[in-house]
Amino acid sequence: MTAPTLADARSVLKTHFGYDAFRAGQERAVESVLEGADTLVVLPTGGGKSLCFQVPALMLPGLTVVLSPLISLMKDQVDTLTRKGLAAAFINSTLSSNDVQDRLARAANGEIKILYMAPERFDSPGTAERLRRIGVSLLAVDEAHCISQWGHDFRPSYLRVSKVRTELGNPPTIALTATATPEVRSDISNQLKLREPTVIITGFDRINLTYHVLPAKNDAAKDALLIETLKRNEGLAVVYAATRKTVERVTSILQKAKVNAIAYHAGLNDKRRREVQDAFMNERVRAIVATNAFGMGIDKPNVRLVVHHSMPGTLEAYYQEAGRAGRDGLPANVFLLHSFPDRFTHEFFIKGAYPEKKEVERVYNRLRQLAEHDGSVNVDMESLPDAIGGKASPREIESALRILTVSGAVGGVDPNASVVRVRLLATPARIKRELGPGDAQELGLLRTLWRTWGDRFHDGVLMSFDALPPGLAGASRVIPILDSLQSRQILVWERIGEGFRVNDATTPFHQLNIDWATIDKRRASELSKLQMVQLYAYTKACRRGFVLKYFGDPAARSNCGTCDNCLGLVHEPANVQEFGVPKPSRRKKGIKEKIKKVFGASDDPDGERVAVALRSMRTQIAKADKVPPYVVFSDRTLDELCSVRPRTESQLLEVSGIGPMKLDRYGAQILDAIRNSGSTEAA
Repeated sequence: MTAPTLADARSVLKTHFGYDAFRAGQERAVESVLEGADTLVVLPTGGGKSLCFQVPALMLPGLTVVLSPLISLMKDQVDTLTRKGLAAAFINSTLSSNDVQDRLARAANGEIKILYMAPERFDSPGTAERLRRIGVSLLAVDEAHCISQWGHDFRPSYLRVSKVRTELGNPPTIALTATATPEVRSDISNQLKLREPTVIITGFDRINLTYHVLPAKNDAAKDALLIETLKRNEGLAVVYAATRKTVERVTSILQKAKVNAIAYHAGLNDKRRREVQDAFMNERVRAIVATNAFGMGIDKPNVRLVVHHSMPGTLEAYYQEAGRAGRDGLPANVFLLHSFPDRFTHEFFIKGAYPEKKEVERVYNRLRQLAEHDGSVNVDMESLPDAIGGKASPREIESALRILTVSGAVGGVDPNASVVRVRLLATPARIKRELGPGDAQELGLLRTLWRTWGDRFHDGVLMSFDALPPGLAGASRVIPILDSLQSRQILVWERIGEGFRVNDATTPFHQLNIDWATIDKRRASELSKLQMVQLYAYTKACRRGFVLKYFGDPAARSNCGTCDNCLGLVHEPANVQEFGVPKPSRRKKGIKEKIKKVFGASDDPDGERVAVALRSMRTQIAKADKVPPYVVFSDRTLDELCSVRPRTESQLLEVSGIGPMKLDRYGAQILDAIRNSGSTEAA
């Protein structure tokens, strides 16, 4: 069999994705993968990282496994691929065991070419071995900065990826990220054990984004600035807030100000999350207000505005979250509403994550005092802060416990503890939909608990293994069932009673094997990253150049000509007394000129008529097909159609984003819309 070539890859790109050519960096990445080399790719947010593994995946003989940290992102990518008729699927905690087995069977039969998974799925025994038997041609690690302890979004679950790679038979691996400093890039390569990887860095600049920082004295001033910003700038908007409470409050304020906004955070149930995301993706609302983690699951090309109501803790996080704007390549604005006290919130979290040595010593000594003769400590996590006492926050105590556990000084729960707390998450409708005949034990346990507790099951109840009916009684029978239900987010459970065990209460603290140098370095690194965000907010220099210099991009300049500083825009703090109408900038004229420059009125009436006709047609098709409008074609494709105004199918194929599949599906309707638009040129 002839090895696939770059010419083959370009053909796949055009046929299946509708693009005439690869973007910067994509072609070299695809070439490296097809050559069987390990590859590290750093492309800016919106730079098309996914195509670097999706195109080769369709050309390689076996399965491509994609590790992704966010359920919403993997679902969105799989939905996009399947709409193109491509063989893709995901396996995550939202699926029943029957669905998981079905998808693995389809992968074994060659019916699935691209399989998205969360790293945690490999905790299930036999998962890696089964995939190895299927044959993995490529392992893609998306958001690879999550594996680095020096990255802004370190996730311990990613540390297992190196082991997973070995278990899969060491397939060629491509690691992809948009936010990696030189230190993080090196760490990614070392953690994944990449073999002389091809490193592709195209630069971090998003030239279509304009950066602003708006100073605010307090949250009320931020609210006023936010309303004014949304009113001054058109288009879809993503607003980031630090906590669920702030998300709900800001959403309410926007709605009162007649801004069509909706809240999105982890506190929503599955059904509501899907409704919210669907409403935004299909443009039934103008703005989505989201916590930072959930906002990263929003992958919509034509977001014109991103506003940070709360300051992120790192420039990496800010750059990645701001990168939700303008993924279609068209102009977009990003705003940071900055107040100095924002820093204190982040310092509180950093202190909690990396407690001082004296605090860890105090927790350890208190646990030794609480321990029974066998070392057990009969205190659960919820009650532990009260038992420990002192001024430390629950977060600090939890972190101290984690440090002691890693050192081996403290053990986990007693495997024989018979009392657990169980809380139901799923609705009856979801249980009925996701659990089938193959889940008889799971359904039996749920029915038993519901008969016993009723609605209180949703609030959390205490359950004894030994008090369950015959056939379920005993920890050895129930724990696997609880684990199965928890992995699918049907319920959550935790042990109560003997929560901790001091392994050797005679060992003094100073003899524990704790890597204080690394802990201190991590704390200092987090504080340093926080300081850089504040320097960015206060700088009078070019903001784009500041960010690019931070990432080590040689393209950093002293004047970009597009950020607020380089444009000479001076933003005043909001006048809260005139709520929603901040005090005008001293360069109000400059702001108006800039808005006109970015969103300016058209001097092409024919193009406007064609655009209106195509948008209307796109909306009708999207509603009929029950897909977001950008799936029909993107705003960038729409703009090119308005400019070129093709009259034939061959001319239509020359438009970026229109491949053979799009032509076959929508070509006639696009040409009709252009002809019937009233454009003098199209007539």
